[in-house]
Amino acid sequence: MKKSRHQKRGIFYLIIILIIIGGFFFLFQEIYALAIYPRVYCADNLRLTGLKFNEAKSLIEILVEKIEKQGFSFSAQTEFGEKQITIQPTQIALTDPDLSRHLVSFDVNKTLENAFQIGREGNFYQRIKKIILSLTRDQTVDLVFEINQDEILRVLEENFKELEKPAQNAHLLISNQELILTQELAGFILDYDTSIEQLKTGLKSFQNKEIKIDTLFKEPQIKAENSEKAFIQAQDLFNFAPYTLVHKNKKWILPDIKIGEWFEFKRGGFGKVVLGFNQQSIQKYLQEIAKEIDIDPIRPQLEIENERVIEFQVGRSGFLLDQEKNAMIIAQMILNKKKQVDLKVDEIEPASLSEDIDSLGIKELIAEGSSNFAGSPKNRRYNIKVGSEKLHGVLIKQNQEFSLVQAIGEVNKEAGFLPELVIKGDRTIPEYGGGLCQIGTTMFRLAINAGLPITERRPHSYRVSYYEPAGMDATIYTPWPDLKFINDTNHHLLLQTEIQGDELIYKFYGTSDGRLVETTKPELSKITQPGPVQYIETTELPPGEKKKIESAHAGANAEFKNIVTFPNGIVREEIWKSYYRPWSEVWLIGKEERDTNILMHTNDTNKNDSNND
Repeated sequence: MKKSRHQKRGIFYLIIILIIIGGFFFLFQEIYALAIYPRVYCADNLRLTGLKFNEAKSLIEILVEKIEKQGFSFSAQTEFGEKQITIQPTQIALTDPDLSRHLVSFDVNKTLENAFQIGREGNFYQRIKKIILSLTRDQTVDLVFEINQDEILRVLEENFKELEKPAQNAHLLISNQELILTQELAGFILDYDTSIEQLKTGLKSFQNKEIKIDTLFKEPQIKAENSEKAFIQAQDLFNFAPYTLVHKNKKWILPDIKIGEWFEFKRGGFGKVVLGFNQQSIQKYLQEIAKEIDIDPIRPQLEIENERVIEFQVGRSGFLLDQEKNAMIIAQMILNKKKQVDLKVDEIEPASLSEDIDSLGIKELIAEGSSNFAGSPKNRRYNIKVGSEKLHGVLIKQNQEFSLVQAIGEVNKEAGFLPELVIKGDRTIPEYGGGLCQIGTTMFRLAINAGLPITERRPHSYRVSYYEPAGMDATIYTPWPDLKFINDTNHHLLLQTEIQGDELIYKFYGTSDGRLVETTKPELSKITQPGPVQYIETTELPPGEKKKIESAHAGANAEFKNIVTFPNGIVREEIWKSYYRPWSEVWLIGKEERDTNILMHTNDTNKNDSNND
C-alpha cells in the first residue's frame, strides 16, 4: 500500500527536525567542548557557565584560599563565661610533622570534574535530554571537601570544656568514714555535633561565618529518690569490709573506704537504680598489683652475624594479671559478700617456635628498607628508637598478615613514648605518636623491596622531608591508619631493626624463594605550589624572634611501580599512587604580650621574612 502524501510529508518533517536537533547537538558540543555547560553553578551562587577548566579552577581557588586564611571560628557563651576560637584548616605540630594533619581539605579538581560531567553522561538521546534540561533549569554542584570530624570535635571539646557543666547523677560519697547519698544536679553541655554539621553545610556553599555553639540542657539520669534501695545495699557491703585478694603467698586487703570509692549507681529496668562498680577505678587499683605479679615472657632470640643466623635462644613463659577480667571478678565477689578471692593470672607463652633453626627457614637476608631522620628533635628520635626496639626480633609466620600498629602496641607514656606539642585551636596539647611514621615508612619500603603483597597502606596527606622521595612513605596512627602486608615466602620472616646515625634500617631474614623485585623511581606530576606563610605567635620565644618549624612543600601526585617476578614466570605488578596536598611554610614568632595561649594567623605581607632565618 502506498503511503499517503500526509504520511510522506510527516516523515520528511521528522527527518528535518532530527537533522536540526542533531546539528544543534553537535554545534552545542563544539561550542562547549572545553567549557562547562550553561546554567551550571557551584554552591548556588557561583556561576560557572562557559568557563574552561583553568578559568573555573582559578575562580574557586580564590574563594577557597579566602576560607583557609580565615580559619573556622566557633564561639560559645554560658554562665561560666564566653569564648571564641579559630581553628585552622591544618593542625600544626610544633616539632614533628608526623602529628600535623589537615582538618579540612578542599578538592577543587573533583568539584570541577562534577561540574564538567553535568550533561555529558549517557547515550546520544540521554545527553540531548540533559542538554535541553541544562538550558531550562539551573543545576548545582557542591564544593567538594574532606573534614576530619573526630579531630575537630576533640579540638572543640578541649577548648570549650571549661564552659560546660555536665549533669551530675545522684552518687555515693565517703565522709568521716561513712557512706552518704548525694543529690543529683542538672547541667548543660555544648552541642558540638550540630556546630560541625553547620560548618559542613556552610562550606558546601563557600559560607564561612562564625558558628555559635548552642547549649544543651541535660537532666541527670539517676535521682536520689530512686536510689534508696541501692544505697542500703551499698551500706551493707561497705560495713561488711574488709575483703582480701590473694595470689599464691601474697595478699592485698580491701578496706571499706577503698570499695566505697568503687561504688556507682546504674540504671536498671523499669526506671530502677541498681548498685554497680566503676570498672576503670578497680582496674586502676589492679595496675599497682600487676607490678608485683606480671612477668614479661622472653621471646626466642636469633643472633645474626655476616647476614647469617649463628645462635638461637629458647623463649620463656611470662605471667599477666588480666586487669579487666579480675575487675569483674572483684565486683562480683563484693556483691556476693565473699571475703576472699583468688586473682586470675594468665600464663603467657612465648612465640610458639621450634628450637630447630632450619625449620623456621631463617637462613639469609631477604630484603632491606631504610629512611633518614636527620634533623629530628630529641623526643622524635627517642620515639623512633622505642618503636624500633619493640619490633626488633619479631617473627612473621608464613601466610600471616602482619599489622604494624598491632606489633607496636599502645602508644602512650606507659609504653615508654614521649609526647610532642600540637596546636589545637588556641591551645597547645601534648600528643603521643611522633616519629612513628618514620617506622611506618621504613617498614613500607622493606615490604616493597621484599616483594610482599601489601594489603593496607596510606601515604601522608602532604610531603614530609623525612620521607623523600615522595611516594614511598606510609603514615600510621593508633588505631588507624595501619600498614599491613602478608608473608607469602612459605617460611618465617625475622625482622631486625637498627639505627646507624640518622639512618633507620630494617631487614628481613628468611629463605629466598628466588623472586626478583624491581622498583621504579617515583615520578611526580601535577605540581601545586604551597599557600602563604603561616606565623604562630608564642611566648616561648623572645619578642620578635622567629623560628621556622616547618618548610613549605609543593603538592604533587607521585607514582611508582613494584614488579615482582617469581621463578615460575608469574609476574605481579603493582602501581603505587600517592596524592599530596601543598603545605605552607610555618614559623614561630615571639609575641610581646605574655600569654599562655598560642594563636595562629596567616600573614601575606611578610612572606619575605622567611629569608631572615
